[in-house]
Amino acid sequence: MRVSADTDDGAGVGLDTLLADLIADIPARGAMLYTPDVPLDSPAGIWRTVGLPDESLRDYMANFKDLDPWTKAVTSAVAPSTGAVLNTDTLVDPHGLAGTPVHGDYLRRYGIARCLVAVVEDGRSGTLPRTRLSLIRGPSEPQFTPAEAERLGQLMRVTRSFIRLSKSRDALARADTLRQSTLDLVRMPLMLVDAERRLLLSNNAASDALRSNGPLVTSSGRLQARDPSVDREVAAAVRRVAAAPLEIRFVRLGPGRPARGAPALIVSALSREGRPEGEATVMLRVLGAQPMPEDGETVLRHLLGLTPAESAVALGLAEGLSHDEIARRRGVQVTTVRTVLRRLQEKLGIPKSGPLARFILSLTAVGGLRL
Repeated sequence: MRVSADTDDGAGVGLDTLLADLIADIPARGAMLYTPDVPLDSPAGIWRTVGLPDESLRDYMANFKDLDPWTKAVTSAVAPSTGAVLNTDTLVDPHGLAGTPVHGDYLRRYGIARCLVAVVEDGRSGTLPRTRLSLIRGPSEPQFTPAEAERLGQLMRVTRSFIRLSKSRDALARADTLRQSTLDLVRMPLMLVDAERRLLLSNNAASDALRSNGPLVTSSGRLQARDPSVDREVAAAVRRVAAAPLEIRFVRLGPGRPARGAPALIVSALSREGRPEGEATVMLRVLGAQPMPEDGETVLRHLLGLTPAESAVALGLAEGLSHDEIARRRGVQVTTVRTVLRRLQEKLGIPKSGPLARFILSLTAVGGLRL
């Protein structure tokens, strides 16, 4: 059983291959890459072994991490910083090591006699958790040389770059998940499509609407209107907005005035931030036959379930107001605004003010959904 699934970059080269290449460059019986401060099986952590049983790392993390005499020796004063390379032969006397529980219960069990350890990340930057890379030799194998320690320092920088690229790729995948979870908060049916109307994402409300006997359906993964003439209008609107992202188009899905007795479709472009070059993503918002409230704060409370304080801060943020200006407008302390903003960011799952403001602005566009 693997400790965690392999992580591949675009060329199909994963962490296992990376560690195997390190062993080929600096001869060793095994290698470990792990994040000692992150709980086992947390998606934020890394636990990789090559050349050693997978359970060796799990056993270490679960039972011996806090008893490791090498770690104790090196962290007794100041923990080593990013880029440090440590040779365990210089940290603890071998005779003293042989008498420790870690030696009898762990090191000897897995044939570990010495390690060359690189601090890939010390955890102080906030970009990655503390990460160690260890090359391991057995009792009958020679000590690591200064030249090998210097070489590991060079290869460690490659390892750090690889991990950061992998994390960046994973962040894009998480952004899609975040986008989905954010859309599901919205009670109005929302869908994301490409220029050919292939459905990319739909929130819960839209999924329910598409399954009902409403004006919109999906066929072979593409969004269509039941009425052929309306379908041509939807197709034209999506193509137009994909080509001209600043435009907003409205399509009546039935007779009557949009949002005043007839369903309508708002077609607008989604920000291309974080999307592949050339990919156009169009947001479709379905307004039902019931009139929507015209006041912006009421709209946000209706769509997202926000409190009055949260909706007021959200609107102020979307208008580009500072925290002080929002506080003066509401007649509260600026600390209160910051507290409400943190709560709002947690509720919507959007931790940064810029994307949050753009999201709120997109929902309250066209005059708070007044048509």
